[in-house]
Amino acid sequence: MRVIGLLSWYEEPAPWLAECVAGLAQVCDHLIAVDGPYALFPGATRKPASGSEQADTIARAAAGAGIGCTVHVPRAPWWGNEVEKRDWMFRLAMTVAQPGVDWLLRVDADEVFTQVPPDTKKILGETDLDVAEVMLWERGDGQDSQFPLRVLFRALPGIRIEQAHYVVTAPGLDGGTRVLVGNDTVHRAESALPLWDVRLEHRTGQRSAMRRALKDEYYARLPEIEQVREL
Repeated sequence: MRVIGLLSWYEEPAPWLAECVAGLAQVCDHLIAVDGPYALFPGATRKPASGSEQADTIARAAAGAGIGCTVHVPRAPWWGNEVEKRDWMFRLAMTVAQPGVDWLLRVDADEVFTQVPPDTKKILGETDLDVAEVMLWERGDGQDSQFPLRVLFRALPGIRIEQAHYVVTAPGLDGGTRVLVGNDTVHRAESALPLWDVRLEHRTGQRSAMRRALKDEYYARLPEIEQVREL
């Protein structure tokens, strides 16, 4: 059983990328790293990919940590925005994953694993569940918070992102849809394996004021491009 990391990034400081990869290497055997902005992100059409230094940083950090690495640098922004980019990462990962056996671990470049117990991979290999959640540490201005976040998914055939960037589904045996992560008011998600001693630090609050403003501008438009419904 392998764990394949899925890293989404765009215009990130090289030290952040290196640290993110090092954190993933504590549990991952291979890394899929996908560059590029969402089409509605300000300035996306003017710069549809990050600089080569960032891709090189990811590849070198993965090599130094002893894990395989696949880097994808697009030539156009992700016209389907975050849903399209995340879904494409899952589809790319399934080309190298062993279906039903391996696990997929999704993170963004402003997230880094700061605590991964050595038996984490063993626990994943023994569970019958198909989704697992870690503890996200949200650092703020003196108001840190922690809450479970589902970021680990078994490599199920047909696994995908749909409706919204956080909704993860897979085909059901009865022809229906399995919801691994969804909107609590609309979907009924499957039970998750609690890996709450695995800590993932979210550092978006440490970004520059300009980058936070651009992100806020994008996320203000989410209601018009991401609409959830029953599955």
